[in-house]
Parts: sequence; C-alpha cells; structure tokens
Amino acid sequence: MLPLWAQVTLAVVPALSAVFAAFGLLLNVAQSRRTNTQSRAALVATCIKDFADDEAMQRVFYLIEYSEFRYDSSFHKSPLERETDKLLQHFANLALAWQAGLLSIEDVRSVQYYVVCIMRNPEIQKYLKFVADWTVEADLGRHPYVALNEMYEELAK
Repeated sequence: MLPLWAQVTLAVVPALSAVFAAFGLLLNVAQSRRTNTQSRAALVATCIKDFADDEAMQRVFYLIEYSEFRYDSSFHKSPLERETDKLLQHFANLALAWQAGLLSIEDVRSVQYYVVCIMRNPEIQKYLKFVADWTVEADLGRHPYVALNEMYEELAK
C-alpha cells in the first residue's frame, strides 16, 4: 500500500492537469474568436482602403453618388464600363465572402453607405439587369453581381 501523501498526489495531479487543460482550452477558444474577428475586420478594412485608393472606382462612385452616371448605348466597350465593372466586382467580392459565411452582415455595415448608394442608382440597376439577362442567355451560371444585389437588399433593410 502506498503512503497517504503518494495517494493524494496520484489523485490531485490528474485533477490539476484536467483543470489546466480546460483553462488552456478556454484561452484557445477566446484567442480563436479574437483572431476570427480580426480577420473579418481586416478583410472589410482592406476593401475600404482599396476602394479609397483606386481612382477609377472613385470616379465611377462619384458619378453614381451625384446622379451623373448614365447607362446608355455608348456605355458598352467604353472605359466607363470597365471602371464600373471594377467597382461592382470590388464590392461583389465582399458580397461573395458574406454569402459564403466568412462575413456577417454586421461585418459589412461599414460599407453599407457605398453599397446602398451604388445599388440604389436606377442607371446601375439598368446595367445590372442587362448583365443578368446576358448571363442567362449565355448560360454562364450565377454572376457575382447577384451576390452583391443580395447583400444590398440585406443592408438596405
């Protein structure tokens, strides 16, 4: 038979190990959540920074914001079409991340003004309808602008 101190040690050491392991697990969960939150914030912050730093996107955005953007017969194959697609695709990428569950709607609230301003514009809506119709005719699957429109609808609520 073991002495009492050895019996107590054999009972206490595994219990303390379990307590330390549980504490370590809790710290790991907390750190994982913090890292996840930071990653989501960094993704949105990068989107905002890239948007702010890009002259082409800024130019199209201000045309939209000041109701000067026009979708007409001269639009297609023009530099404005490429710049508009760049702007729309930029925010569509964020929308795709939201749709995939990588971002919550609260994560993208900081771009709400830009997305709503762009997507609410009737001339942009005309262009998006053209793109949607063309995508269906060409049988190309789901266009990324669909995700952008869905994110817009959620943000506009």
